[in-house]
Amino acid sequence: MLRQSYHDVLQKQITLAPQALLDIGCSVGMSTFALQNTYPQAQITGLDLSPYFLAIAQYRSFKSCAQPAPTWLHAAAEATGLPDASFDLVSAHLIFHELPRDAAIAILQEARRLLRPRGHLAIMDMNPQSEVYAKMPPYILTLLKSTEPYLDQYFALDLAQAIYDAGFDRPTITSNSSRHRTLVAQAR
Repeated sequence: MLRQSYHDVLQKQITLAPQALLDIGCSVGMSTFALQNTYPQAQITGLDLSPYFLAIAQYRSFKSCAQPAPTWLHAAAEATGLPDASFDLVSAHLIFHELPRDAAIAILQEARRLLRPRGHLAIMDMNPQSEVYAKMPPYILTLLKSTEPYLDQYFALDLAQAIYDAGFDRPTITSNSSRHRTLVAQAR
């Protein structure tokens, strides 16, 4: 349901279906295949830093026989090596809370470089303003942080402002669960 709510937000806010789409931090391809179902006509690239996750994604792609099959790329999201202005949509699903602040900002700048004029950036991740986190007992939050080493940096980052600073319009922010939000911004 969480993934579907993300795609519902994308379809409401991005009126022209993307033809070229980059899924950063794609892991084993779950988010990539879900994007492919949402935008079946798009050429989709899944990018991840783990060659092991990408091997699973490629295997799953081969088994599904969906066409066109996604392209899988082993690279860092902050330095993809892809050409400028080559995508209509850059999507990031549940990765920003896993990143140190500097890497998050570098990824936003790389996403801007990769987008065509008026292309879109879409991010779905934890919502630091959620009442759930505000009311969470301190010991539970401490346990959560023990498995999420960059959570404090993510919660302290004004992601909307960082997106704007990277060269995007002010993002829309849509709550898509009691703990998650989707930010969508168009390249300036």
